[in-house]
Amino acid sequence: MDALPQLCTAIVILLFLSAFFSASEMALTAASSTRMKLLAEEYPFLERFVDWVNEDRYQAISAILVGNNLVNVAASVTATALATSLIDEHGVASAVVVMSILIIIFGEVIPKCVAMAKGERLLVVALPLVRFFSWLVTPLIWGMEQFARIASYITGLDLSLKDSFVTKEEIGQVVKIGEASGAIEESERQMIDGVISFDEIRVSEIMIPRTQMHMIESERTVDDALQFIEKMGDSRVPVFTDTPDHIDGIVLVKDLLAALMKGQKNEPVTKFMRTPLFVPETMYVPKLFRIMQNVRMHMAVVVDEYGGTAGLITLEDLLEEIVGEIQDEYDKEEQTVTRLSDDSYRAKASISLEELNDVLNSHFVCDDVDTLGGFLLDQFGDFPREGDTVALDGWLFEIVSMDGHRINDVVIRRDTSEAGE
Repeated sequence: MDALPQLCTAIVILLFLSAFFSASEMALTAASSTRMKLLAEEYPFLERFVDWVNEDRYQAISAILVGNNLVNVAASVTATALATSLIDEHGVASAVVVMSILIIIFGEVIPKCVAMAKGERLLVVALPLVRFFSWLVTPLIWGMEQFARIASYITGLDLSLKDSFVTKEEIGQVVKIGEASGAIEESERQMIDGVISFDEIRVSEIMIPRTQMHMIESERTVDDALQFIEKMGDSRVPVFTDTPDHIDGIVLVKDLLAALMKGQKNEPVTKFMRTPLFVPETMYVPKLFRIMQNVRMHMAVVVDEYGGTAGLITLEDLLEEIVGEIQDEYDKEEQTVTRLSDDSYRAKASISLEELNDVLNSHFVCDDVDTLGGFLLDQFGDFPREGDTVALDGWLFEIVSMDGHRINDVVIRRDTSEAGE
């Protein structure tokens, strides 16, 4: 009986510690690395603790779990001792039940609810204490980490907590919620989406295809080239010999104008061209972006797997993947799809299947093909002619304009013959 006050005090202290560890666990797992860094900026003394957590969150979480389990076990043992001293050995079962209820309520539910509401404020106090406790139980944490590695090896699962706590999908969901609540504008959401998907885009997906490239022959003069460039509205164009597969260089308007000012309008354009940058069509755009920054070039020639010219890509094309379409004074805004009536549209063959599906509320897909033109070539199985039609999933596609073997324009209308049947 003499130990009764000490046992009761010990239980209260252990419950408090259980609440602290549970709240710290909730606050730490809910806080992203970015939020932690912002917290360090607000409270500079936390900077070294934040760096520790961001570098090795596994150790911080492990320390909290070790502490929580230790105090919960200690609380149960103390409650058992208290029950035995008050009643007898038959009070052990009652002590376990009562202590379990107290731990769930005061050591888990309430502190975690508080942490959800005041997590950042709690971290200001918790981080230094958790760091100190992790130092005390370093041998235990090391043992747990070794056990986790063995379990990971045996099961083939990655049990590490050192990876990023935030995925692209989670960021995308947050952005969508922000747009729905009005906190983020649609243009801002599109820009964030562009940044998220930037590293997944290949050069071949956004390049200007070979059939749409503006190029000049190597035998042209400076005067010829300037007239051609003025007509096309470009600031730089590739120079080729014999065929577009043999790109010799890139010529810039400013270099040609400088030559013109010096009276060199009849000089061959090859005299003023610059060495081109060649890149494979399989390259991802972030790598190309860094290369363009390093070599200070705004244009690259895209090469296919056979070494031929596949297309052209500019720095503007890369930036448009993030900020959206950039219209300059030379760009002519071109509608890729025009609504003719409630159930009919006129579309450019260059429109992407994704954009077309958004307009038609359809689900057209085709492996290794991104545009409507490529999709229709796959469906026809041969080069179509103007006036040819094909019915697909309730829509009738009619070829209305061709340029050689290349489809230019397509009229799409509801296939009423299916409804009639």
